Amino acid sequence: MSVSLGLKNKSLRKTGLPSARRASNLVRRSLLVYRHTWMVIFSGFFEPLFYLVAVGFGVGRLVKTMPFGGEQIPYAAFVAPGMLAASCLNGAITDGFFNPFFKLHRTMTYDGILATPMSVPDIALGEMMWALIRGSIYSVGFLIVMFALGLILSPWALLALPAAMLTAGAFSAGAMVLMSFAKRIQAFDKILNLVVIPLFLFSGTFFPVSLYPAPIQPIVKLSPLYHGSTLLRGLTTGVVRPGILLHVVYLVAMFVLASAVAMHRLERKLIK
Repeated sequence: MSVSLGLKNKSLRKTGLPSARRASNLVRRSLLVYRHTWMVIFSGFFEPLFYLVAVGFGVGRLVKTMPFGGEQIPYAAFVAPGMLAASCLNGAITDGFFNPFFKLHRTMTYDGILATPMSVPDIALGEMMWALIRGSIYSVGFLIVMFALGLILSPWALLALPAAMLTAGAFSAGAMVLMSFAKRIQAFDKILNLVVIPLFLFSGTFFPVSLYPAPIQPIVKLSPLYHGSTLLRGLTTGVVRPGILLHVVYLVAMFVLASAVAMHRLERKLIK
């Protein structure tokens, strides 16, 4: 009876609210792991950069400007914030889905971590914090490139970094939710083909959503990448309208709700 009660109390200690202090230990672990493979972190930065150069400047020679918020802005300046949001998505999907899946199902890393004072919510928060950090690294590098290429058109761009961090946080929480439902690593390919690529192509990344057929526009506007891209586009171009707060609310709500779901799902998998 006492043994059963002790196990129950131990399980209870592994649930509850997360601690940022304990979760930061998982972030430090990730830093140590990537210390010898740091190039892997930056690999996801280059794909959106290549798209920016190829599409933003290549197609930009044919399409000089693009409508946004009632104004005409250079096409490269229109595409660049979408690529910035896509770089946040790249970082989040890798460290919010792929790596946690292996730690959960292959290396059993989380089982070992639970032998320490860390709880399941601490693990979930720590993984999302690391995914957020990786997405933020991409954001800083991309903003520097945008500034060097003359694609920063407004002082409002000072808020682009925290906006990109919010976008990366929402994506990382969403990726953790998707990971919690995956049973085989092949699910990662399905996520890429059925979620990531459609989001990348059909979220107003390369042209305004207003060019879609009217019945499709509301569906596109449900995309988190649409909200992240539009928020960043408004800040980097200076086309800031009151409606920009809706994008902030959407991303905050996604982060909060997805974080709660991810912690609950991870608890169900780790606490038997």
